[in-house]
Amino acid sequence: FVGEEGIDAGGLTKEWFMLLIRELMNPLYGMFVSESDDGDVGGLSFWFNPASLETGNQYFLVGVVVGLALYNSTILDLHLPLAVFKKLLRTSFYQYPINATSAAASVSACGIGNAMNSVSLVAGTQTRYPLGGSAANGSINTAGSTSGGSNDAASASVGSSTTTRLGMTRVAAAAAAAEGRSPIYGLLSASAQLRYQINEMLSDVSQFRPHLARGLRQLLQYRENDVEDIFCLSFEASYSAYGEIVTVPLIPNGSQIPVTSQNRVEYVMRYLQWILNDSVARQFEPFRRGFYYVCGGNALSLFKPEEIELMVHGSGEDWKPEDLRAITEYVGFGRHQREEKQLVDWFWEILQEISEVDRKLFLAFVTGADRMPLALGCRLKMKLALLGDDCGRLPVAHTCFNQLGIWMYKSKEELKEKLVLAIRESEGFGLK
Repeated sequence: FVGEEGIDAGGLTKEWFMLLIRELMNPLYGMFVSESDDGDVGGLSFWFNPASLETGNQYFLVGVVVGLALYNSTILDLHLPLAVFKKLLRTSFYQYPINATSAAASVSACGIGNAMNSVSLVAGTQTRYPLGGSAANGSINTAGSTSGGSNDAASASVGSSTTTRLGMTRVAAAAAAAEGRSPIYGLLSASAQLRYQINEMLSDVSQFRPHLARGLRQLLQYRENDVEDIFCLSFEASYSAYGEIVTVPLIPNGSQIPVTSQNRVEYVMRYLQWILNDSVARQFEPFRRGFYYVCGGNALSLFKPEEIELMVHGSGEDWKPEDLRAITEYVGFGRHQREEKQLVDWFWEILQEISEVDRKLFLAFVTGADRMPLALGCRLKMKLALLGDDCGRLPVAHTCFNQLGIWMYKSKEELKEKLVLAIRESEGFGLK
């Protein structure tokens, strides 16, 4: 803002954060990278660059900036995926033990797309039954034995087992919730939990590495037994380092171990953990320290990762003009009610007609941020001010107060032309 006139009542701070984050996330600096799925740059999510040449201090400062924005209730133009906020709240969120001989082998046999239908747990025996089913002959006990005794004994045994199972269910659901997962996760069998974990990790990785996530899904869903011949993969991961492809072994001698139908689940789990944890550990740890340097405390534990994500960069979805109209105040109107009502109607019709990209530009022009806050009515109150008679001037915004000033334009076409020109071509501040 060197050389610009301005008095900060909130608007300059918002734009300062917005411009700073855009520069920090610029791929030209090499701190973050992105992969486009369909060529839509606006829909990209950025991830830490495993080949970054920057020191940990730079990532620490980025974490501080994100923490300051959250502390000051400032929405950022921050295209970081949900995985970042999951890792911020729980450092071990993606740390799973990999057992290639039991659960992983079971998933390989069943296929990742199969239903998770074995979820019941019985205390003591860890016996699992199909969802909604029961053991044969109605005789279940915590010792794992079966008998054809009297009805009273069988009923007592079933009642005791049911009570124990309900207790275990509550404990498992509470443990899953404490890990930031759905309560049902704690009720799943080992193989079903593994499928749940893989699907969740693939969904998170698809936000910033969509091509890779799609390829790993295809590997898991492949039904034939010639995986080694068709996919030609080994236990290695790869990434781009300034135009060169670098390969990293996922296990010792990984380049010599082919991926087969029997070990593909282990390969996918190791690859996903490498992407989400190992490959970016040097960058993420200082970023996390910087974030908690500002926002440290127990309060964050009350929020879900999705809620922190919304508080940091708002909702990226397109907003409806009628929602904004419902929370808009009008200033300077009342002299020529008929003409002014028509002007207001034109204004909202124009917002309905323009593209989603222009609506984001409009929001940035008026509020200093191109995203809606988490609580629309509580955190955003817009003012529409009438500045005077038509004099051919462009609309004026006061971002500190979320206020847009327009003139008494004579036609809808003139209002649209002036408004679109203002939101597309404006930059910076001035004093009046």
